[in-house]
Amino acid sequence: MIGNKILRIMVLLGILILLAAPASSQMNRDTPFLASKIPRTSESSIGQGQQPPSPVVISTPFNAQASSDLYLVADAANTTCNQASFILILTPSPSGSSGYQPVKVRVMENRMGSPTAVAELTILLPASGGSLHQTIGFASAASASGSNEITLEVDPDRQVAETDERNNTLAISTACRS
Repeated sequence: MIGNKILRIMVLLGILILLAAPASSQMNRDTPFLASKIPRTSESSIGQGQQPPSPVVISTPFNAQASSDLYLVADAANTTCNQASFILILTPSPSGSSGYQPVKVRVMENRMGSPTAVAELTILLPASGGSLHQTIGFASAASASGSNEITLEVDPDRQVAETDERNNTLAISTACRS
């Protein structure tokens, strides 16, 4: 019986010690002597630590192009004296852009030897790259019979960063039928 009481007291004492240990360490953390254990630093050097160099190496992208490129392909079969048909292509950039890129297309007709803008359209292309077949109609000054030279110019205001700005113009000659 006495052994049973001693065992109960020992278990109760063990539980109290287990509960008191975290409380004791919590109290030690908040003691005023804790500040003496922290190394001294000047106020101006706080937050100006140096990071070790990163082991991550950034490789160059597989696509060596600096940016996207726009270009036009004529659809001569569907181009007439009063409409221009073409395919507009935007190559993807290596930066992995998202969203849509507005691209302006201007249609010019050669009137009396002078190119005159007859239509303009803004097309949205996926910034990640893509193509679009488009037909733009316009009022033509060309005669009912003969030929008409239509010039398409993509991104005439140079708003899209491209690898080659020289491939933004396409001339199409078409026969006018009465």
